[in-house]
Amino acid sequence: MSLDDEYIVEQFTVEESDIQPLAELLTGAFLGDDIVQQQGGSIILSAENFKLIFGSPIIDNEMFVRVRHKSTNAFVGFIGAISKVLSIDGKKYKISLPAWLSVHVNHRKKGLATAMGIRMHRLAMEKGYDAGIAFHEHDGHHGLEASQAMARETNTPLHELAFMRQYIVRCYDVKNATKVIKVKWYEKLYFKLKQRVKKVKSSRIRLYTPDDIDQIYDLSHELVDRNQVAIVQNREDLKWKLGSPNVLCIVHEDENGKINGFINGWEFLLAGFGHSVKFGWLDTVHTHNLASKEAQNLANFMGQEAKKLGWKGLQTPYIPYFDPKPLKAANFIFYRKKLGLYLFDLSGMSVPENVKSIYFEWR
Repeated sequence: MSLDDEYIVEQFTVEESDIQPLAELLTGAFLGDDIVQQQGGSIILSAENFKLIFGSPIIDNEMFVRVRHKSTNAFVGFIGAISKVLSIDGKKYKISLPAWLSVHVNHRKKGLATAMGIRMHRLAMEKGYDAGIAFHEHDGHHGLEASQAMARETNTPLHELAFMRQYIVRCYDVKNATKVIKVKWYEKLYFKLKQRVKKVKSSRIRLYTPDDIDQIYDLSHELVDRNQVAIVQNREDLKWKLGSPNVLCIVHEDENGKINGFINGWEFLLAGFGHSVKFGWLDTVHTHNLASKEAQNLANFMGQEAKKLGWKGLQTPYIPYFDPKPLKAANFIFYRKKLGLYLFDLSGMSVPENVKSIYFEWR
């Protein structure tokens, strides 16, 4: 039986009533992954998380694809996309950032991921996108294979923009965090040694307020100017994101009260082995204007506030657009894990062979 006989791959617009069922589909797909079954460390996607990723006022509501199983009428696959602007050597491109590609565990190895990718590719071409961006881990997950298959099927050049070799993690509650992810005994001991958060009392470090948006927006463009490849923030999207109750943003001020650095992250549920804990996904680190001690204090203050929210830790892949030393001094741990960033060239772009520096965010 062919894929078309069993399934319908279709574009759709997400309605409020779709969000909870989609969150459950994605969670089931994440937790059912073979690697997760062995190692833990997956995600439970709540409706709030789904809205944070796809609920922005600038979202392209037509950039969603799902798979319907004909015989049961159940939805068994999903991929959404976030519209962004990407700067490469100063030139701006309209890009689609596909996110949360998921297939129900009972319907895998049937080509559904590739089929959804091809449908998303067609949508992106129809709507005038210059490129698509995808992130893929290199530890047994099959997302890269799906992207490569889609690139072959559509005759689309696929470029590796960056290859990250490290993740960052900061654990504030080792006992509960290690219930959801497999770690060796000596790793657990090391995490415990790094668990304490140094208290910071500084008149120059505080929580973000809505009045800060213009300064944060301007600082985000410094990251564009400093990097060969960079995401260009949209002011309304950034304002909406930072205003979410599930986002934590800490700012640092200079002696004149002007913001000269910030760190932000968003909440998710880290899950595995029948347990889940609140964690934070570190999104943007803007510390290049700060002295090392100032950046360290900013990171520690982030920890203080994260703990108040019940977050058991923070994590993110490490893209080296910021100096890691202050975070290491604040007991952030860097460990080996491979992640590639890939670009689907839909418009004949000028893509550098070797990217010297890159800034990206994760939502």
